[in-house]
Amino acid sequence: MSSLPKVLDLHELSARDSFLGTLLPYLSQLGMGEIYLVGGYLRDHLLGQTSRDIDFITRADPGLVASDVAGKYNGKYYLLHEEENAYRAIFSDDGRALTIDFSPIRGQSVEEDLSLRDFSINAMAVDVEQLVEEERLRLPRDLIDKHYGWHDLSRRILRECDNHTFLMDPVRLVRALRFRHTLGMDYEERTLNHMKKYAALISKVPGERAAKELMEIFMLSGSSKMFAELEFNPVLQHLFPELLPTIGLEQNAYHHLDVWSHSLLTLDELDNILADPVGIYPDFGAEILEHTQETLQDIWPRDAFLRLAALYHDTGKAQTFSRDDSGRIHFYRHEIESSQAIRDLAVRLRFSKKASDFLAAVLEKHMTILLSMKQMPAPRNFTRMLHGLGNELVDVVLLSLADREATRGPMTSSENLRKYKEFCHGLLAEYYRAKETPALLDGGDLISELSIPQGPMVGEILDEVRVAQLAGEVESKAEAMELARSLMLTKRGAE
Repeated sequence: MSSLPKVLDLHELSARDSFLGTLLPYLSQLGMGEIYLVGGYLRDHLLGQTSRDIDFITRADPGLVASDVAGKYNGKYYLLHEEENAYRAIFSDDGRALTIDFSPIRGQSVEEDLSLRDFSINAMAVDVEQLVEEERLRLPRDLIDKHYGWHDLSRRILRECDNHTFLMDPVRLVRALRFRHTLGMDYEERTLNHMKKYAALISKVPGERAAKELMEIFMLSGSSKMFAELEFNPVLQHLFPELLPTIGLEQNAYHHLDVWSHSLLTLDELDNILADPVGIYPDFGAEILEHTQETLQDIWPRDAFLRLAALYHDTGKAQTFSRDDSGRIHFYRHEIESSQAIRDLAVRLRFSKKASDFLAAVLEKHMTILLSMKQMPAPRNFTRMLHGLGNELVDVVLLSLADREATRGPMTSSENLRKYKEFCHGLLAEYYRAKETPALLDGGDLISELSIPQGPMVGEILDEVRVAQLAGEVESKAEAMELARSLMLTKRGAE
């Protein structure tokens, strides 16, 4: 059982969150009617965390309250849900986005409103006027907590508020997964039974709503623990059907685990790398950290998508499994099938084109380093490979390293792993050197100097010249232009 605070102190709350510390007294003196702090902010506060999303329910007109608060704190507001008459106000507090939702009290009482919520830990409320007037509330006595959310939170139990919780809104099935992972909850037995019973309703959840819940999971480390339940959790099975055929799928002697167990271990190894890139790569770890925190879609960074890619990186092995005459197992070009599988997932979850292309590219390229290392590439081929990996090079390297760390069969050795790490270190070093090396030519040079019309040929020639530059074969603009002219003539002669 976790220890939760026994009091809710207004001054302590203000010290932790100065914005809310001024907002609550302001709301209390508006005189518009009852108003209650509810939901996730209250839950997170009890856990010692600070949320950037605050929810209030009120007897007043939510639009008027949102308008008043937005005016007071230099924010903006808009209608969030027309049917529910809910409004959202948006602010910037210390450079961070802050959202406050104002909704009408549903039903005849606050208790009835709370009963319509998803889980008991989100069905607690505090009377704002009472908190401001008394300054200290006793917990759980002074909470409005019909469903005993305080007790469930203290025991880390996830309990539905109603037998029809998942029928009312199937996205709550995905949210249950998120709370289990992000808050370390255990499912209450009835809740778990209902999750299994209604798992097929996942198909009715809009992809973007499911994605919002799932990406909260992938933004944190340790998600392999949740996905380890795939074999027994029908909600996960409906969300990620491409993963199921990999469970128990045998691999060759380079591996010590089946495909699915290997994927889970790869995710763990990736978490280890993402946790301390500076410690692993002192020379450019800070740049790697900045790269992995770059936003790809909404508020979701690269590392969240990279964790998802780790789960899916070998899904294509189910379609490409073969065994030769000697009994050895192969998965020829499984990376192509894996790339398509994650594209299918991206379509279902309504990911942006940028995020979808990123996922597909990383999986399609995740074998490039291993195959290139086996072929002992010449310096020019090394540079061509580096250039070909492009913007995903860092991501491919990190996933490839995690994949290699999770491969510990009898045909692998610590010496092979050491060489692989050295090779990847060299790739990263060359990548960051190349980023600091300006290109000798650009498209305008080719168009003006060589009269090449705009089109694919410009990009193709620039790529070839860039590879030659990074390989040290051309060192000046004049040499680069001469190479470009030769490439142009060759290409035109082949037409």
